[in-house]
Amino acid sequence: MAIGKQSDVNDEERFQLVPDFDASPWEHNQGPEYMFFDSAAFLGRVGVGKAVVNLKEKDAVFSQGDHADTVFFIQKGQVSLNVISNNGKKATIAQLAVGDFIGEECIETDRPTRMATATALTECTVLRIDRKDMLRALHREPAFSGLFVSYLLARGARLEADLAE
Repeated sequence: MAIGKQSDVNDEERFQLVPDFDASPWEHNQGPEYMFFDSAAFLGRVGVGKAVVNLKEKDAVFSQGDHADTVFFIQKGQVSLNVISNNGKKATIAQLAVGDFIGEECIETDRPTRMATATALTECTVLRIDRKDMLRALHREPAFSGLFVSYLLARGARLEADLAE
């Protein structure tokens, strides 16, 4: 429907087309893959577009200014996320650990470069996920998309709380 154009469907009918998020996926003709996508298995295994990377303490996962084409999921260890301002001042944005994502800015097509540097604080194991495979999982797997969006919102809230202190 074009913007500003009236629809033949009234508001009551239009809102009935939106699925009830508390309803079972079976009620919306979703297949069993909706219910049974295993995010832990997706994030715990290598495969096409995914590889496990082992890092030593102080190794860079990626550096500010690098081309952004992968997302990383921390399986073991801790990672520091830092930025260096134009005047050379270094600031720590976050310290991340097992279960955290880093490099998710690669999903945004307007930002092809890394805005920060991610450095291993301890020995780390990270799952490297190519941008295309991450986008494919987000588009095809509603359960994984929900997990990822929830993660991003929680991380944003933590960042805001840290800035407020």
